[in-house]
Amino acid sequence: MRPVALLALMVAASACQTYDFERVIPLAVAQTTDKTKVASKRLKPNVMLLVDNSGSMLLPTKKDLPACLPPQAPVNCGNSASNQCPASCPTRVSELKSAMSTFLQGSGTIARLGVSVFPTGNLCQPASNIDVQLPPPTSTDTGAESDLTTAANQINARIQALTPQGGTPTGSSLEFLGTYGGLNDAADFRDDFVLLLTDGLPNCNDTNPTALCACGAACSVAQINACSCTTASSGSSSGCASALCAKGCLDQDGAVQKVKDLKQKGVRTIVVGFGADLGAGTIGPVVLNAMASEGGFARECLNGTDAECGTGNTCDTTTKRCSSAFFQASNGAELAAALAKISEAFKGDPCVFTLSSSPSDPRYLSVVIDNQSLAAGPTTYSYDFSTNKVTFVGALCDRLKTSTPQNPVNVEFRIVERF
Repeated sequence: MRPVALLALMVAASACQTYDFERVIPLAVAQTTDKTKVASKRLKPNVMLLVDNSGSMLLPTKKDLPACLPPQAPVNCGNSASNQCPASCPTRVSELKSAMSTFLQGSGTIARLGVSVFPTGNLCQPASNIDVQLPPPTSTDTGAESDLTTAANQINARIQALTPQGGTPTGSSLEFLGTYGGLNDAADFRDDFVLLLTDGLPNCNDTNPTALCACGAACSVAQINACSCTTASSGSSSGCASALCAKGCLDQDGAVQKVKDLKQKGVRTIVVGFGADLGAGTIGPVVLNAMASEGGFARECLNGTDAECGTGNTCDTTTKRCSSAFFQASNGAELAAALAKISEAFKGDPCVFTLSSSPSDPRYLSVVIDNQSLAAGPTTYSYDFSTNKVTFVGALCDRLKTSTPQNPVNVEFRIVERF
């Protein structure tokens, strides 16, 4: 009887025990992690201006203006360095110089600015040097205004001296900035941006798969259309012969890929295009929109209104993004307004984060604050799948706002992209 009693006692004891199990998240095929340290007064971002100085910048911002047409201007003024428009005709480069002067003198300390100009020669040489370096590294922004002002003045002087020439090696110039140490300093706790100022048609890719080099004079209509020659009229290959059989073809895919590569390094690309062609053309807007959509800084309309997107642009009320994701400017005033809009975004909200990648399902996002895993809820955070934003609320938001560079809050997002 004793063994039976002992067995009964053991069963009873085991029946009374409880166990706490930790929820196990299945392993995923692919996972990315965003990590950042948040300070109450966010450190000013690093912003490298990448300025298009190609020959097309000599073109008028609006070709049908009387000042840009005969008899006040030469026929097709701006189509070459020897056929420039008169000073009374606003060109892309003249409007860029005017708007940037206003911006840099009035808002040059909104960020830590530097500049690189492309091309660096009379054909397809990409950006290969930093014309004005980012200001010296600092752990805080206290006392840095003088350095920021100096950099802004140097950048303005460089832009005012622009003399457009050559092609538009946008992709390889973006690739160059991806090697710049000032945008790859993980210890400075600053956001990193490239601000691309361009009129929209990247080319100069010697390895462009749509090149016409192999077919020459026997190129088919399909091959000519795929090349989309940037140095000739639509449907023609006349400008993409000989030395330009690859360089002259549109390099949309190459430029977009370089934007993606930058984002993988944590550097977001802001795209600003100017010239009336970007409002009425069929190629430029598509190219810039593709780049902006992949750059991590697409134009948004958080209130769901078309007015937030600017003239000729509309808001997708589902995604809260503008149909044209890039910032468009037809003249200097619109360019200045676009730069002001971008500057506002640099100030940021310490409680709102845009993720660099999107989870395949909202359930596959893990949020960790100072090594503590959190669940979404009314006192912690919410996640908007359509805009890919995480918003912290309540005490957590207050904690982010009151943190300092000396006592930062470590925020980590673990994102499963696919299974």
